[in-house]
Amino acid sequence: MERRIDPDAQLNYIELQIFPSDNRYEACVSANNRIEKVASGDLEQLLSHLPQVKDLSSKTTDSNFRILPPDDVKDAVWFTIVTLKRFLNVVASPDFISIGNEISQLEETRKFQLSLFAKEAEVSMTSSFESK
Repeated sequence: MERRIDPDAQLNYIELQIFPSDNRYEACVSANNRIEKVASGDLEQLLSHLPQVKDLSSKTTDSNFRILPPDDVKDAVWFTIVTLKRFLNVVASPDFISIGNEISQLEETRKFQLSLFAKEAEVSMTSSFESK
């Protein structure tokens, strides 16, 4: 029987393998000189949470993205398989995906409103200068 990595063991790194043509990812972890695949899923789930993954997904070739623990090892006790799986479960939740989409739409609306306000202010300042 193959020994697996303890889910609570502190990881050396997490590597996300991105497959844009299949819209999929695989998550592998490394600890104690072992590498283990721990999850896979729909790439869309990660795009709004990891900007680097979004950049990689726009490419047509498969890519890898490595997540490293904090520099201070004492502060990395949370960097485990358990934490990774919790994160992936949360971002895969339909409610969370829906909230993420709504936040994105609100952000786009805010940017649009700000651009309108900037144009309105510019026109207002131009008109006041021309009237003098």
